[in-house]
Amino acid sequence: MKKEEEEKIYQEAIELFGVTSQKIMVIEEMSELTKELCKELRDRGNIENIADELADVEITLAQIKNIYGISENVEKHKDFKLKRFASRMSELKLNQTKQN
Repeated sequence: MKKEEEEKIYQEAIELFGVTSQKIMVIEEMSELTKELCKELRDRGNIENIADELADVEITLAQIKNIYGISENVEKHKDFKLKRFASRMSELKLNQTKQN
């Protein structure tokens, strides 16, 4: 699906169900993903259920970004954090190499 189509659906959902409802929905979907991940850790999980719940979380998170108008800001934060994370991993690898 094209990005423009997705954005239109997200906006329609926000208008139809309301901001508060969609905020509650993202919390519920994150909880359902948490439950599926916990099941998997206990060897009772199902990868298909994890994928399904992850899709729900991504959809509702996109709506939250639209509600607050923060998509670009989130991308900036994500970029910064990924670079910092990569740097930390490089440091850890270097330290592990020195120890061996």
